[in-house]
Amino acid sequence: MTTSTRPPVAPAAERRTVVGHAIERAARMPRSIPVLVTLALIWAVFYSQSPFYLSFGNLTNLTLQIVTTAILSLGVVFVLLVGEIDLSSAALSGVCAAVAGTVVVTHGLPLAVGIATAVVLGMVVTFVEAQVIIFGVPSLIVTLGGMVILQGLLLVVLPEEFTISIAGTPLASLALTAVPAGASFALAAVGALAFAGYRTLLHRERTSTGSGGSVLRSVAAPSVAAAVGLFAVVFVLSRQRGLPLPVLILAGMLLVAWYWTTQTRYGTHLYAVGGDREAAQRAGIPVRRMVMYSFLVLGACAAVAGMVDSSRQLGVSATSGAGPLMLNAIAAAVVGGASLFGGRGSVWSALLGSLVIGSISNGVQLLGLSTEVQFFATGVVLVLAVAVDVVLSRGSLLPGRR
Repeated sequence: MTTSTRPPVAPAAERRTVVGHAIERAARMPRSIPVLVTLALIWAVFYSQSPFYLSFGNLTNLTLQIVTTAILSLGVVFVLLVGEIDLSSAALSGVCAAVAGTVVVTHGLPLAVGIATAVVLGMVVTFVEAQVIIFGVPSLIVTLGGMVILQGLLLVVLPEEFTISIAGTPLASLALTAVPAGASFALAAVGALAFAGYRTLLHRERTSTGSGGSVLRSVAAPSVAAAVGLFAVVFVLSRQRGLPLPVLILAGMLLVAWYWTTQTRYGTHLYAVGGDREAAQRAGIPVRRMVMYSFLVLGACAAVAGMVDSSRQLGVSATSGAGPLMLNAIAAAVVGGASLFGGRGSVWSALLGSLVIGSISNGVQLLGLSTEVQFFATGVVLVLAVAVDVVLSRGSLLPGRR
C-alpha cells in the first residue's frame, strides 16, 4: 500500500492564495462600501481640524457645492457604463447655460422655454458626437475635439461683453428657491413610504420564487434605514431657509436614473453592452443605439448642470463650464464606483463620488489650505480608485494574472 502526501504549499503561493481570496471577496462587495468608508475618514480628518466642518451650515454649503458636479457626473456614469468616455460635457454645460440665459434674459421668454431649449441643445450636440463615435472614431478624440469646438461656440453665443447676468430673472430662481421645512419633511415621508412599498413588492416577488428572506431583513430593516436617512438629510439641509431646490432636482434625477437602470430592459441592455459589447451584439441588443442613448442622457444632464451652476453664480461668462468641473465629474463617477472598463457602477456613484471630491475641496477651503493641497488630494484619491478598480476587474495584484 502506498500513501501519497500532499506537497507543502510554499509560503509565497499561500500568500498569493490568501490575497486572491481577499480580492475575490472584495470584488463581490458593493462598491459603495469602500467609498462610504473613505468619505467617513475624510470627514473625520477635517472635523478633527475644525469642528465647524460637520455643522449644519457647512453641510448645507457642501451639498450645494457638489450639486453641479453630481448632475454632470450622473451623465458621465451613463457613458462609462457602455465603455465610453466624454471630455466635452463640462464645456457643453456652459454653452447650454448661455443659451438658456439668452432665451430667458435677452429675449424675455418663459423659464420653461429656456430650460427646454438648453436641454434640446445638449442632446443634439451629444447626438452628433455619438454618431461620430458609432462610425468608429474613439470617443476620447471625438469629445476632446468637441470640447474645443464648444469652448469656441460659447464665445459666439455670449454677447459682446462675454457675460450674461441672470440676477433677478426667473433663471436665478433655480438656485434661490427653497422648499419649506414642513413640505420637505412631507416629501421625505412620501419617499420613505414609496421605498417601503418597493421593498414589499420585491419581497413578494422573491417569496413567490422561493428566494425570499425574512420580512424583517428584506423589508423592515431597509425601510427603517431609508426613512432615518431621508429625515436626517432633510433635517440638516432645511435648518436655514428650507430644502434647496437644486438638491431636489439632483434627487429627482437620481431616482429617475435609478429606475431606468435597474427596473427596465434599458438598464439590462446598458450593463450588457458595457460588460461585453460583442456578446451583447450576438444577443440581439442594439449596441449602437444604447451608446447613442447614453450620450443623449449625458447631454440632458450637462444642460441641467449648466443652468443650475449659472443660477448659483447668477451669471454666465466665458469661464462657464471651464476649470476643474470636467475632471471632477469624471473623478466623481470613478471614485464613486463606476468602472472605466464599462459594465459596472450605478447612478449612485455620481452622488457618492461627488461627496468625496466635494468634501476634500470644502475641507481645504475651510482650513485655508492652498489649492495645491486640494489638487494633490483629489488626484491621489482618483488614482487609488482606478487602481482598486483594475485589481478587482482582473482579480489579481499582478498584471496579466487571474
